[in-house]
Amino acid sequence: MNTEIVKKALYLFCLILIVFLAILAVNTVKIEEKAASIISITNNSISNVKFNENFSEGVLNTQTWQITREGDFEESTIDVYDVDLTEDVDYRLRLRANTIGTSDDTVKFHGVRSVQKVDFSEGVTISFDLDWNNQSNGCYLTASVYLCPNVTNGNPRDENDWLKFEYVGVPPGKTARSVIAAKIDGRTRWLYTEGWPEDRSGRKITDQHIQITLDGKSFKIMEEGEEIYALPSHNLTPTSAYLYLQMSSHSNYPAREIYFNNVVVAEDV
Repeated sequence: MNTEIVKKALYLFCLILIVFLAILAVNTVKIEEKAASIISITNNSISNVKFNENFSEGVLNTQTWQITREGDFEESTIDVYDVDLTEDVDYRLRLRANTIGTSDDTVKFHGVRSVQKVDFSEGVTISFDLDWNNQSNGCYLTASVYLCPNVTNGNPRDENDWLKFEYVGVPPGKTARSVIAAKIDGRTRWLYTEGWPEDRSGRKITDQHIQITLDGKSFKIMEEGEEIYALPSHNLTPTSAYLYLQMSSHSNYPAREIYFNNVVVAEDV
């Protein structure tokens, strides 16, 4: 009697095990198919990305970026910094300047330049996050992105050709405004100044997402998904340029810092 019970129990256990293994096999196949689908979608979505920098290594990669600097500083810090105060990690490019006691005759510039050029002959979108870092006094402070065809370890502003997007602190320093300018054959054109100098109020900015879409003829710039300026014919001769991420400060300001992150160059498709 006991033997029969054991046999039936063993048979029932084997049957349940077979059903369980069959269900497990089916679910495994579905998971693999779903993963493959996700990977395929992801690859398709980033296939047009030519460059992607989120500074996740925690250090400045000198194979990708070169430091630029011009002027005298009490402190000039260019590094990758974790801005998250919790146990999580949020690395960003940090540009920090202290100009207390420095010469009043010079504006101080520092930042980084891409090692490789960006080719925009066929059209690209350059996007990045720029964190103004809630400046308590942003007077005479700028945070800029230059596209310049020339290599310099100093200030790209001094070169003969460039396109720039920039935030400038507005006195008394709680607000800022955006500036778009181009320099062609040594002549600077101020394309967009956000109403300056007639409007001197500025606006509160925080961690801004910027997109610059340009090709050999035209460009447009978007801030937080909204177009702020477009030019159908920019007259820029170069069709490739180095990417400069810059900060500047006048003299006699205590330490101030800004951050860049999520720098992406993608083909405009």
